[in-house]
Amino acid sequence: MGSGVRERTARTVGAATAALAALATIAVTSLSALNGDVRYALGCLETAGKGGVSIWDIFVSRPLAYKLLMAALDQGRLRLVGGTSSDTTNLVIRIETYVVVVAVIAVLFLGVRRVAGRPAAVGIAGATGLALVIAPPWHFLEPDWVAALAAVLAVGAACAPRWPWLGGLLAGPVAMLVVAVKLSTFPIALIALLVIGVLDRRRAAWATLSTVVCVALWYALTMRFQPWEWTWLRDLANLVHSEPQGIHAADLLKLRYAVGDAAVLSPVLVLGPAAAVALVSRATGRRRWAAAVVAVVAGGLSLAPAYGQGEFYNYHFASTVVLAAGAWGAAFALRPGFRLPLAAATVLVTGVSLVLLRQPVPWRLAHGVPVVWAYEGAAVALAVAAGFLAGRKVVSLPWSAGVVALSFALLPPVLPGSPYAFSTYDYNVGNGGSADTELVELGRRLGPDTPVLYLTYGTINHAMGNPTTCRYPSPLWLQRGISIPRVRTRPSYADNLRCLTEDRDAKYLVVQNGWFRIPESAPEVRAAIDERFDCSPAARIPAPPPIVVCPVRGTAKGTAGG
Repeated sequence: MGSGVRERTARTVGAATAALAALATIAVTSLSALNGDVRYALGCLETAGKGGVSIWDIFVSRPLAYKLLMAALDQGRLRLVGGTSSDTTNLVIRIETYVVVVAVIAVLFLGVRRVAGRPAAVGIAGATGLALVIAPPWHFLEPDWVAALAAVLAVGAACAPRWPWLGGLLAGPVAMLVVAVKLSTFPIALIALLVIGVLDRRRAAWATLSTVVCVALWYALTMRFQPWEWTWLRDLANLVHSEPQGIHAADLLKLRYAVGDAAVLSPVLVLGPAAAVALVSRATGRRRWAAAVVAVVAGGLSLAPAYGQGEFYNYHFASTVVLAAGAWGAAFALRPGFRLPLAAATVLVTGVSLVLLRQPVPWRLAHGVPVVWAYEGAAVALAVAAGFLAGRKVVSLPWSAGVVALSFALLPPVLPGSPYAFSTYDYNVGNGGSADTELVELGRRLGPDTPVLYLTYGTINHAMGNPTTCRYPSPLWLQRGISIPRVRTRPSYADNLRCLTEDRDAKYLVVQNGWFRIPESAPEVRAAIDERFDCSPAARIPAPPPIVVCPVRGTAKGTAGG
């Protein structure tokens, strides 16, 4: 009786500790502002929508499926709290997204439990859910992160129903969304189908067939009814690559470095290979070789979007982090003898990351190469060690210890002040609030319903909130045409230019100096601006730098200047 009471007490304490660790990390995560790319998308949708432009016609550098998701979250926010401060907007959209993640993870749990049992379901669903919620700020709600979320749902949808054919029919449309939110993330859909195949081959066959049909239908329908989506896609690809991306040694080296840099921010990437080895070692004979091939292919596919886009931003590895966390959770659940080494290594690597991410920028840039090599070397060493330790009987740990260890591993990138990357692009951008009070006030002075023409990045639109009737609320093509002359020959550039030459509703031109350099823009752009707006120092409306506000010609000076 006494031992039973002690066991129940220990389980209760463990559950409470695990819940507190997870909730505390989630609370810290929620303090981070939505990243600039997400606020860019929201700003474009909000301001063009207020100007009467249909969501089907708004350009935001993202495909239609992603635009619809972001518009749904933003409309939900408006209905819940209305037009509120930026901090409230960030929090409400995060909470809405967390609700979606919880629903997706519930489906994943039910699916994995049906085909692989409860322990696997708890480990995989729990770890995957934590990785999606406690995502690095630069990952959260990016299309690459949304693709990972959709892939997780596809796995759950394929496995949850009793009948394999029904699971396949449900998984197909969801796997199609992995492709629809961003074409470069299509390898993530292949990972989902691969995982389904590991769990149940019949369901994978049905899911693959359904996915092929759904992707074909999506392609045909968007080509027929949304041809501009494909024009934009081709022109966006041309921004990054003037010719198709091939296999180049230099790009492979960039990928290797970027993966190591991402591992400093997300230590779970260092533990992912070890977890995979532990899982593979459960199989015997030919099955072990097959499992090893699946693990290698899945890992490679998770890196393919980063390589294909050729920019190697940290958020391109969003699916890799989620995949590594899922493998971590599966290994912790299914290899009890490996729990202590896995948790200990996780805590050790995470502690090192916490120290490294607090180093000043010059130090991080100077020591980036040896740090990356050290992290990649550690990943290899831990994977080798896992091959020897995974099957041995050592002191096990309760599942609550796994929640604590994984929550700790996901903590480094979400702490206030942590950089968006260790030493690659955006290494100097840190987590924090979005101080846009002056921009909000500027929008109010111009008049909340006064239409303007933005030559700004979409985060400025999001802060100001003034409507625009231009379908390019953030004029990417005109802006990129300044530094990339070939952009001026693309259809999107000519269409974007019409906002300057044909749109006559705007009362002010809002320019973000530095981002849009008018003196360096094309002659036709400068001529259209000079014809419509007065940007002389005497005529400008007072605005916080680097913003310049030019009234339409004929407007009395000082109408909004205060």
